[in-house]
Parts: sequence; C-alpha cells; structure tokens
Amino acid sequence: MSSILKVEQLSKTFDTGQKQLTVLQNISFEVEQNSGLSIVGPSGSGKTTLLGLCAGLDQPSTGKVSLVDIELNRLSEDDRAYVRNQYVGFIFQNFQLLPTLTALENVMIPLELRGGRKNISSIAESLLDRVGLKERIHHYPSQLSGGEQQRVAIARAFITDPKILFADEPTGNLDEETAEIITNLLFEINKEKGTTLVLVTHNLQLAAHTGRILKLKGGILVEDKAISI
Repeated sequence: MSSILKVEQLSKTFDTGQKQLTVLQNISFEVEQNSGLSIVGPSGSGKTTLLGLCAGLDQPSTGKVSLVDIELNRLSEDDRAYVRNQYVGFIFQNFQLLPTLTALENVMIPLELRGGRKNISSIAESLLDRVGLKERIHHYPSQLSGGEQQRVAIARAFITDPKILFADEPTGNLDEETAEIITNLLFEINKEKGTTLVLVTHNLQLAAHTGRILKLKGGILVEDKAISI
C-alpha cells in the first residue's frame, strides 16, 4: 500500500523571546492509506504540534510533510487550506462547533466551502441520522450535550469523505461511558468510509484501536509499534 502521509526529519522550534524552545526534533514516519495511527505521550511532548504540522496547520522549522503526495512545505497558506478542504477531516477535543449554527448547518460547512453541490443538506441529514442525532438536527450546540456535540463533529468530519482524518483527543472532554460510545462510533464510520485515521490521545485503550502507536517524549519519537486489534 502507498503512503498517504510521509513525515521526514521534522522539527519545530519556537522563539519564546528569551530562548529557542524545541518542541519536536527529527521526527520521521509514514502512514499507509486506509490504516490507523495513534500519537501518544505525556503533556508537553509535542503531540498536538505534530498533528498540526501533519495537517498543514503550521509549518515546520526543518524537515517536510507530504500529504496525499503533496509536499505541504512548498505551498502557501491558501493552498494548504485548499488541500485540507479536499482531503482532510478534523475532530477536536473541544468540538469546534459554531455556536450560532444548528447541528445541520455545522455539518454542512465543509461541503459548502467546496461549492458545486446541490444536495448538501440531505447528505448532512443522513450523516446526523447515522450518528444518532436525527431528532436533534435543528438544535444549536448549547442545546446539546458534550457527547451529542462530538457526534455532530464526527458527522462534519466525514461529510467530505476525507482521505485522512486527524483527531485530537476526541474523547478528552467526555465522561467514560460517553467516551466509549463515541469511540465505537468513530471507528465504525471510519471503517465504513475506509478513511486513514491519525489520532492524538492520552488514552492508551483508545490508541490501541488504531493498530499502531507512536510515542513521543520531550519532542522525540521514542517508540513506533504495531498493536494487535
């Protein structure tokens, strides 16, 4: 299988004003299409920074990232945004729903940004039904529980049929019972869609679902291992 994501000698350094702070150092790995990968490690190990670099949300200090055979480092911010809209889905710990839009409207956004589709509403309704929110499509985020908001976020992430999905602590703000439901739902739809999944999490049980775990410590990749699922 070919690689959908390739990270080569990636480093990220921030200027704090007093000194240079290296958050990631010489990270290299590849992710094959239709596979899963979890990035784990203690707080401050660089997990979320690495995820952002892989998705083209930020630029590395050194090294490069290739996503769907496109070298992100060579692109402008507008071009990276275009790549994300065409190929990438996102799920965040704090849901990132727009409070002034209904569940349906939030899910429709990625396809509306693409333009050219006339049946966006029906596609969004179908996905919200799939995640168990058929009766809640016209509710606003403030009217939904945390678990329901994350269901909306999952529907939104999959509406464009992304080739790769980046999830940053998708169950981090949920109680244990709700987290288990969301985990099962996420992996069920991911399998149905055949999407590559890259997941950042503190939860090793959740990480084991992806079949492969990268462990960061102090910005260094210290372990890359396969997990039987």
